[in-house]
Amino acid sequence: MNLKALSSEGKIAYLIKPILKVLQEAGGQLERSEIKERISDLDDQIAEYAETEKKSKKTGNVYKEFNFKFNFAIKDLYFAELLTFTNSSPITLTEKGLYLDIDSLNVEKDIIEVSAKYWNELSEKNRKNKESDSTENEEEPEAEEKIKDDFKERLLVAISKMSPKKFEAFSRALLNRMGVEFTEKGVQISNDGGIDGYGYHTDANDFRTTRVVIQCKRYNVAPVREPEINQFLGAMNKYQADYGVFITNGRFTNSARQAAREGSPITLIDGNELVRLVIRYELYITPVKTYVLDEFYNTEE
Repeated sequence: MNLKALSSEGKIAYLIKPILKVLQEAGGQLERSEIKERISDLDDQIAEYAETEKKSKKTGNVYKEFNFKFNFAIKDLYFAELLTFTNSSPITLTEKGLYLDIDSLNVEKDIIEVSAKYWNELSEKNRKNKESDSTENEEEPEAEEKIKDDFKERLLVAISKMSPKKFEAFSRALLNRMGVEFTEKGVQISNDGGIDGYGYHTDANDFRTTRVVIQCKRYNVAPVREPEINQFLGAMNKYQADYGVFITNGRFTNSARQAAREGSPITLIDGNELVRLVIRYELYITPVKTYVLDEFYNTEE
């Protein structure tokens, strides 16, 4: 099934089961951004769709259709009483959603048809508004989530403009913050699945020191695929590394992730994880505290 070729409603329906699956696997609760990342890891088509940009014919603004369809899918599941959410809380499965047999779920009958009456009610309430305005209000992510998404986009764009040499230095700086001490050994060995860093990590809890090698790929179009992981595994074995770290500003295909699990231990850091780590370790960023209004302020009573 070609996700991008589906109808608007078909794209929403396609996302339903993956959303439920990752929520169940996580114990029933995740942030919106976490759900997006995990369903992208599950399905290469979703991952590609999530990164596809479109340009509005009306405003000229660039947007990602995936974000709109994702929010509609979440609302459909809410109408079907399979999950709940508020402005300030994560997406949470109801008891019904937590124990649902996803394999036997009929998305069209059990979700789309059930939620249709609620969408019709919303449409009736907004009948005096322009269709585009009504749609945007329903599709727009929560304010705090949108701030996070905007920052993530700006950061990933900035990283994509780095030269390969600067991206390697950036990656080493991040891992150095995480406790890896690098040496000059093994940097950029050509024609051998080369590595971009070799160092040591000491576990403060058990005083164990491990050998670490890293590979950095700044890709702006294609994802990292299985052959590149296998090549990296060869370089790891040559240097007798205890584990490896493969860093990209893009994403890994499912086959690449599978290959990383089957050989020597490899930690995969894709664009989403890279952003999370930059924020956690405040690497070359300055944190700024802001506030958003809760729903309390949006009611007149």
